Amino acid sequence: MADLSVAQRAALAQLIERCPDRVLTQLSGLAGTMAGDRAADLRDMIEVEALDRRRRNIAFAPLLPLFQPRADGLPGLGFPPAVLGRLWRSATRNEPELLPQLDRADDLSRMIADRLCLSAAFALRDRAGEIWPEDASGQAQELAACLDLAATARRALPHLPDWIGRSGPETAAELKLALRQAAGIAPEGASRLLEVIFAHLEDARLILRVAALAAPGGRELSAETALGESELGLFVDRILLALARRAAEAAAFDPARGEADLDAFKADLDWCAETLAEIDMALPLKADSAWGKAVRQARLKVALSLSESFSAAERAVDAVLPVERTALVGRMTRPTPRLDGAVEAAAADRARALAALVGLVRGPAAVFGCEAERRQTAEALTGRLAAWADEAMERLNDGLAADEAAARKRIILTAELLGLIGAREASRTVRRRLMASGAASRASPPAA
Repeated sequence: MADLSVAQRAALAQLIERCPDRVLTQLSGLAGTMAGDRAADLRDMIEVEALDRRRRNIAFAPLLPLFQPRADGLPGLGFPPAVLGRLWRSATRNEPELLPQLDRADDLSRMIADRLCLSAAFALRDRAGEIWPEDASGQAQELAACLDLAATARRALPHLPDWIGRSGPETAAELKLALRQAAGIAPEGASRLLEVIFAHLEDARLILRVAALAAPGGRELSAETALGESELGLFVDRILLALARRAAEAAAFDPARGEADLDAFKADLDWCAETLAEIDMALPLKADSAWGKAVRQARLKVALSLSESFSAAERAVDAVLPVERTALVGRMTRPTPRLDGAVEAAAADRARALAALVGLVRGPAAVFGCEAERRQTAEALTGRLAAWADEAMERLNDGLAADEAAARKRIILTAELLGLIGAREASRTVRRRLMASGAASRASPPAA
């Protein structure tokens, strides 16, 4: 088979160059299954590109997260991924002999990586139109300024696990030294270094620990004012804005809506609860400060919404537990389960959704100050459902149900609701008793 022509090589080179890393890996696997001279040429081109990308990633390692959007959607400094390849080719154009040195993990490799970052910064300043022709907002100069800090960031980032973990005076000193070095490179250097650190944190809330550690006075209450007046305050603001947004979404959640997504609600609620816990631990706030008020408002908004949902859950469960007055002696009567009539689908769905919410928020509710109310609601619902189911089965066994199939479906619903609120033992007891009372109805759902 003939080799690839010059035109084919050029076309393939452009295609391979534009492939994301994931697609390049897949393409490499596909090429490995092909035979012939052209397939071998393709494999060689892919291997060359993969090696070049590995070296690029080593050299630009401190800044790589800036070329990917944050998975959590929080705002942060970032640059288009397409710029990365053009920037690398421009930085290495005049010194290709340095690239093999990047394959060695030693001090020389790090020196070469820092030198290539500075070359990339110079290239951006000299040939911004060639590297980033679509830049209309001056972001090329911001990227160049970040590249100036690559060496400082490369030395600082290995300490990041210490900064977000158990920290002491030495750890705080290392962080403050890195920020001072960055500020010595450029007036906005400390702020840019913090953006790089923020980009390396998959959990954005951990920046609160970094901010508290870097603030004058460490984690003392007096540090809040200093934080608000420094470049660190911007990152606290980002977390609090995200907290306010997700708290509002959680508070607006209506579990009885047909398209309601309980998983998304739980994710919002967990995120808010974990963020509030992180703030309480890493950055204690004054109650009358702007940050303190924002935190209190978010907490209160979710707490009120949960309280309303707990009350709605009790009403919804009552709606699917019909009773009738049964005579005792003389004029004395008492309420007993009514087993006739089918369960209304809409009422049953609403009861399921609200019961599921009561069980779902166990844990996060404590952070919002309403776990006691949630537990009280769950206990009340457990007692009510279990008692209704117990008496309903007695009536069923006594042959007092006009429609046995409908009665069984209603009793099964009580077992399902018990499982949703977290009373799984009570739910299993109801199901076992119902099974024992006769052959299981075909309407029975799987055990909770």
